[in-house]
Amino acid sequence: MSLKTISILGSTGSIGSNTVDIINKNRTKFSTYSLSSKNNVSLLSKQSFLLKPKIVAIQNKEKYKVLKNNLFGKKIKVVAGDEGVIECTNKKVDISVASIVGIAGLKPTLNSIKNSSKLCLANKECLVTAGSFFMKQIFKSKCKLLPLDSEHNAIFQCMPADKVRDPHGAGITRILLTASGGPFRESAAEDLRAVTPAQACAHPNWSMGQKISVDSATLMNKGLELIEACWLFNTTPANVQVHVHPESIIHSMVEYADGSVLAQLGSPDMRTPIANGLAWPERIEAGVAPLDLFAIGRFHFERPDLQRFPCLRLAREAAEAGGVASAVLNAANEVAVEAFLAESLPFTAIPRVLESVMECFENVEPTSLDDVKAADRLARERAAALIPGYKRG
Repeated sequence: MSLKTISILGSTGSIGSNTVDIINKNRTKFSTYSLSSKNNVSLLSKQSFLLKPKIVAIQNKEKYKVLKNNLFGKKIKVVAGDEGVIECTNKKVDISVASIVGIAGLKPTLNSIKNSSKLCLANKECLVTAGSFFMKQIFKSKCKLLPLDSEHNAIFQCMPADKVRDPHGAGITRILLTASGGPFRESAAEDLRAVTPAQACAHPNWSMGQKISVDSATLMNKGLELIEACWLFNTTPANVQVHVHPESIIHSMVEYADGSVLAQLGSPDMRTPIANGLAWPERIEAGVAPLDLFAIGRFHFERPDLQRFPCLRLAREAAEAGGVASAVLNAANEVAVEAFLAESLPFTAIPRVLESVMECFENVEPTSLDDVKAADRLARERAAALIPGYKRG
């Protein structure tokens, strides 16, 4: 494996930090061109000392001087703002890792497509909000798209490499998407209203950021993954079935016409799918402990409870509706989750806000990214206007 150049968008988040760890373990295989972060100057500085990139960007311009001072004399170009993040994607590299959370990652990730041989995608919003435009850019380019979400990467591993966009041609009948069920899988419905942000962010199996942890607790994360799966693997919501699997060992499965079901197993450690994406079609050391099936003993599966966790239902409905429905759902969810984390919205009100926004929104087929951005902006405004009507307690 020849030395590959890498750019990491969102290097200080969970995905980015694990990517840095894998690169550090494989110094003879990877060379870092750029790193970027929204706010975390301290960690970005440490990562820069470790990997010695050519350029680093801090999206928050107010923290530019601190980063510049931290990296003084290191021969690393320091830039700031949205334009600085874009600058990190302007040079040709072998691999780009897209892990900026939210729709903020859409523009730099799209720019990375034309300048990367391989795009390792961990930003859900690129496909959820602008799937048709995003995939058109992939098709026009020579860039290979590799999913880094553990579930989508598992599906990718269970498919023939040349049939990822033609599951029917591969004899695939269903994609079986697994979900941990989150921290409230066994909680009674009446107990969910009093859930606190700290409880929602205490995931039983995975170490993740606050936003994605709350999405996991509401099952919205699985809903967004369902939408992503439809774009990544060119299928319909009807062909994607969610299975709650609390052990989080089987990361997803693919069912074939002959009755075979192929599954990808592994410890709940994001370094496995990240290493697979970075090195594909080869395999590299990821620092993950071997899977001990004797210790696990048994696997369990349950149907998701859509009464207690209606966000999954709403996501499926958005995927079926097409148009800007998924962008609207995603935008409203980001606003609602932010309000919940600020303790100004009850946990159980999150799906109520989303459903209200979706019900009053005229769904249209977007003809440009501007249409998507306009729908996103209006959905955020409507969600924000609804939130004061709900109270905690």
